[in-house]
Amino acid sequence: MMCRKNKFIFIHINKTGGSSITKLLANAENPPQKHTWAWWYKKYKPTEFNTYFKFSIIRNPWDKLLSQYFFRVKDNTQHGYIESAKDMSFLDFLLNPFPAKHASQHSKLFEGDVCLVDFIGRFENLQEDFNTICDKIGVPQQELPHVNKTKHKHYAEYYDEETKQIVAEKYAKDIEYFGYKFGE
Repeated sequence: MMCRKNKFIFIHINKTGGSSITKLLANAENPPQKHTWAWWYKKYKPTEFNTYFKFSIIRNPWDKLLSQYFFRVKDNTQHGYIESAKDMSFLDFLLNPFPAKHASQHSKLFEGDVCLVDFIGRFENLQEDFNTICDKIGVPQQELPHVNKTKHKHYAEYYDEETKQIVAEKYAKDIEYFGYKFGE
């Protein structure tokens, strides 16, 4: 999402609270755009990219993948994910190409080792980091709604050693760069 009035670019990564942020910041002047990578703005909107405040939100990969599983498979198969996906196990979901196709959070925000955004907030501190973002872009701080919430227990309760390792391997760059650990 890009806003000319407040001069910001929001890189919306799925299942990180981005729909909640978009709900508050989107309007006719800056309609919502979902899941555009930072490099796209750098390539196709270079003037704005070089002058606007760029931000995103990231999330613990194990938590993010479980939330994505519940959203795509258990709660919302109408999103065109997989036919008859309601019976797909979490292991099958992790082994399916879909989660890997969406790449790491790191790859959406970096070009090689260069971070393309000015601020990376964390889902784990969403309201606090959103307040910082509001201050930076010149909009009043406000409480975020919880949009697209999935219902499940703490993510650690759904993992075994095999599924923990699958996520650790597929999202190694996120885990290493952002310092995430399983269970935190």
